Amino acid sequence: MLGDFQGTPTIRLYTPKAKQGNSNSKKIVKDYQYERKAVDMKRFLDENMPNFIERVSGLSDLTKFQDKAQRHGLPQVLLFTSKAKTLSLTKYLSTEFRRRLLLAEIHPTKTNQKVLEQYGISPDQLPAMIVIPSSTNNEEGSVGATEEMVIRYEGDGFTRHKLQSFLSKHALKDKVFPAKKKEEAEEGAPPKKTDEDQEKDTTTTTNAKEKVKVGAGVNGEL
Repeated sequence: MLGDFQGTPTIRLYTPKAKQGNSNSKKIVKDYQYERKAVDMKRFLDENMPNFIERVSGLSDLTKFQDKAQRHGLPQVLLFTSKAKTLSLTKYLSTEFRRRLLLAEIHPTKTNQKVLEQYGISPDQLPAMIVIPSSTNNEEGSVGATEEMVIRYEGDGFTRHKLQSFLSKHALKDKVFPAKKKEEAEEGAPPKKTDEDQEKDTTTTTNAKEKVKVGAGVNGEL
């Protein structure tokens, strides 16, 4: 189950393979090959954290992101980051609120300049985060947002606690699953009984109770 290994101590990371339906039985195994120092071990774990962030690079990617959010009825969260790499905090938020909102990360690149301009965000205002509620649609039916519809994070600092508290107010209460996953969940549930089945169960239960009464009477007499 754990696989072969040579020597101890051995540090090994097991992560579920993607697209297994409701099962997590298949794993990806990765051995830790770096120094046994806290900074290196943390870097290894940060790099292998679950990541459900949507990457946006230009207006075409933004449109795809908006379409996906609308298709699943999810609030949109746009994180305009000042960093070149994705932080572990962003990965955590994408996992914590998965299927309750859709989180996109927008890096300060030349390709994303028009995306920043569309939401009135200048490079000196980074990092910035905005939320567009799931009910926001324009007249043509595609996802769009006016200045009044955009909710901007105005907190003092981008800490885990503050961002999690902010997103909790705008995320959906229940998770949204694709149609295929809903069907899989329904297939795993026991089939609903018909009126005829329920009538049979009632008759069987009644007969069983009568047998118990008869048996109890006989045993009592003996």
